[in-house]
Amino acid sequence: MPQESLSRLLTEVIAQARRHGAVHADAIAVHERTLHVEAREGKLERIAQEERIGVGLRAFVEQQKGLAFATASISSPSQEALAALAERTVAMARAAAADPEAVPPVGAKHPDKARIAGWLAAQPEQTGWTLAEAREAALALDAAARAVRGVRTTEGATVSEEVARVAYAASDGFAAEYPRTRTAISVVAVAENNGEMQRDYAWHVARTRAHLPAPETVGHEAGQRAIRRLGARPPRTGMQPVVLEPRVAAQLLGHYAAAANGLNVLRKRSFWADKLGEQVAASQLTIVDDPMHPEGVEDRIFDGEGTATRKLTWLERGVLKSYFTNRYAAQRLAHPATGHAVRGLAGDVGIAPSNLVVVPGAQRPEEILAEIQEGVWITELFGFGVNPVSGDFSFGAAGFAIRNGALAEPIQGMTIAGNLMRLAQTITHIGRDLTWFGARAASTIAIERLAIAGR
Repeated sequence: MPQESLSRLLTEVIAQARRHGAVHADAIAVHERTLHVEAREGKLERIAQEERIGVGLRAFVEQQKGLAFATASISSPSQEALAALAERTVAMARAAAADPEAVPPVGAKHPDKARIAGWLAAQPEQTGWTLAEAREAALALDAAARAVRGVRTTEGATVSEEVARVAYAASDGFAAEYPRTRTAISVVAVAENNGEMQRDYAWHVARTRAHLPAPETVGHEAGQRAIRRLGARPPRTGMQPVVLEPRVAAQLLGHYAAAANGLNVLRKRSFWADKLGEQVAASQLTIVDDPMHPEGVEDRIFDGEGTATRKLTWLERGVLKSYFTNRYAAQRLAHPATGHAVRGLAGDVGIAPSNLVVVPGAQRPEEILAEIQEGVWITELFGFGVNPVSGDFSFGAAGFAIRNGALAEPIQGMTIAGNLMRLAQTITHIGRDLTWFGARAASTIAIERLAIAGR
């Protein structure tokens, strides 16, 4: 990371935009270093390192019918380039049509300096992988998967990392920056028996390499998952109890977060539109968005508009308590700004959650299984067929049969179908095995029954 402060850089470009006639402006900068290493069959297949810095500016100008704005960005922030960015962005704003609903960067509730300093002090050190360490880890990951008896090969073992600083500044005087780190390891193992081949994977994402399991552990996990799927056949068709393993529950969590996105609610592309304050899920289900969780990878002290972030219980005992909003959605919905604005270097301000956590229950997965005489344990979903308006879904799936309270034979070639609202309302159990998958954490979740299409 450069010694020069990114936020100071942004303060300068905002000042230049003001000199060119902008009445309001804000800017974002990202300086990141990435590393990506892939190995397969004991050999390194790809090594990529990149370092880049970008600056994006949003400028507002007064027009007869109200404020107009434009965004632009550069990837080489020299003094000359910053000056040209300021001039060009203001000129673009003057040429744009006025937007009576535009929300300029004034009036946001920024975090104060003491809160920012305290948060920064608690962040992990950005040590990262050396290239030699990443190469060794990728090879070990690949070797551990192939060492599992029955595994024929891998489709690749990957070690990747992003170390970055993110800065934001606005013409109201706020300017700050924070570090962001993310490291991941993943491998896909291919098992074979008598000509039948099955694949499965393991992956882990964490803020620093110190929070990751050993590559050998992840490789072994992928190999074991692949060989367990050998001999899989379609299950019987019908309505059956379904249990989602944590990584599948975490996958579905993204669809519920999309339904709570304030922009989707405004556009009536959400099955939770107009449901605020209503019981929309089983009383066992509570979901928290926590931008300061030590195990999440989307920690942030302020959002893409400089609004202070905070822990938000958006679904509490099945009741929809809040939407996710940026300042525009908050204004249109007459809803508090929740600090969920996200933005690239140019373009519109969007909305995204930070770290989503399903509050765990009290039962072990084995205890949940013991209550099911016949059903399906889901380990993988694919297809992503979701209607965001109605909540209807249809996914391809794989997993295991449940018989007499325990896992039985592997199953595949099936489709599960239903409605996401109904699924949330018919949750019967939530396990205590909370597991993190990047920015989402979930436990084993049991559903009363779903439609299974198999044989």
